[in-house]
Amino acid sequence: MGTAAADSHSFHPPKIKHVWTIMLENKSYEASFTGLNQNSYLWKTLPQYGELLRQYYGTGHYSLDNYISAVSGQAPAPDNQDDCPQYKDVSPGTAAADGQVHASSGCVYPKSVSTLFNQLDAKHLGWKAYMQDMGKTAGREDPYHCGIPGDPSGNGVPDPGGATAADQYVPKHNPTAWFRSLVDNPADCKKVVPLDGRAAEPGHMALSGLAQDLKSEATTPAFSWITPDNCSDAHDSTCKGDNGSGDPKNHQGGLYASDLFLQKWIPQIMASPAFQDGGLIDITFDEAFPPYKLYGNSTGDYTGNTDPKLNTPTDTSQSIVACCNELPGPNTSQPGFQAFGQDTTPGGGITGSVLISRYIKPGTVSDQPYNHYSWLRSMEDLFKINRGGTDGHGHLGYAAAPGLRPFGPDVYNNPTGRAMQPAAMGSNGVYSATAKQAQDQPAAVQPDFTGANAVHDSLPRGAAK
Repeated sequence: MGTAAADSHSFHPPKIKHVWTIMLENKSYEASFTGLNQNSYLWKTLPQYGELLRQYYGTGHYSLDNYISAVSGQAPAPDNQDDCPQYKDVSPGTAAADGQVHASSGCVYPKSVSTLFNQLDAKHLGWKAYMQDMGKTAGREDPYHCGIPGDPSGNGVPDPGGATAADQYVPKHNPTAWFRSLVDNPADCKKVVPLDGRAAEPGHMALSGLAQDLKSEATTPAFSWITPDNCSDAHDSTCKGDNGSGDPKNHQGGLYASDLFLQKWIPQIMASPAFQDGGLIDITFDEAFPPYKLYGNSTGDYTGNTDPKLNTPTDTSQSIVACCNELPGPNTSQPGFQAFGQDTTPGGGITGSVLISRYIKPGTVSDQPYNHYSWLRSMEDLFKINRGGTDGHGHLGYAAAPGLRPFGPDVYNNPTGRAMQPAAMGSNGVYSATAKQAQDQPAAVQPDFTGANAVHDSLPRGAAK
């Protein structure tokens, strides 16, 4: 088996120019990547074009704290662990150790808390956050103001929103809506747009969506965050509205719906000029959940047997574990927050993640543990954000934790960027977890494949060139 290097300062990631991150919802690794469910596109097709991270972890429960951790390095706090029942400013909002903030209540962080988006601004690198369904119902959320549900000052906005039949956008899955450093900056809020764009209307110019931006490299930002709606992200077992199937009577959600979303958008991204010129796609989940039939989420995460006694659910143990020496932070004793009535360990469980790039050998697998803090550190390193932050090297909050691994040579395992054909999962090597500072290759490396059908010309089904 191969080994993976860890030190952010000794390993230099490849010259990736564009990143697309798609965040899905509430699935353990076992639910998503073992063939139990109707999601063969995610667990079977896409890893053939890149790498499956079998030890990728969330950082807490429930959803919102994971989004906040991923883009700012802030640890879970009471209200964001509870998905923010009241959209209001964090209190007291004073500085704590390790770049953290005291947050005994509230969810909207003060302007002093920076995010990856602010760091990209400082580097003069373009970014956009694409929110499916945002703004479909007038007055429900503001599509021109970072998708916020209202004013977070004072008592804030109670019950900031769940999916409706006409508008399945939810603010808790939008990582830009929770930071004064973004929502108080009109220039930043212009970069938070509906996934499908928005036509011009009185007082507002048209907003371009993802498909339009992908048409040329010049209109594609360096970093794109993509949030599907509460159906397409696999959150709801029965969708409130459209699930992307084209059948108005079909409201099946869960991993079935997220597969439909990915089948539509991944080929478009892979066929884009920006992806062809050094792109990286990251498909991941916020947190791992136990059997959803018990907790109101995706019944699609069962094996499908009609006999309840035989219908074995996903493994609950994958929902409550942590990795990477994760710290609880100053605001809560356990990021797991006693989730699901269990005495949880401090973390968000194993979700898995798929990464696709010409700098990644198709069909590889990594068992190196990573979490959302690792992801943030990896993005900061990838975009050469190397000043400021909590550690002075550009890493925010717990992304600056000593010894935390960013994505290393186990992930970027094709440093030449030479295009390769899709390959069966694991056929180009499996990288094992290790503390050794090395850049070994996997034990059984298959030959490189090049030619007219190489990965940049060989797209998942549904692609249009």
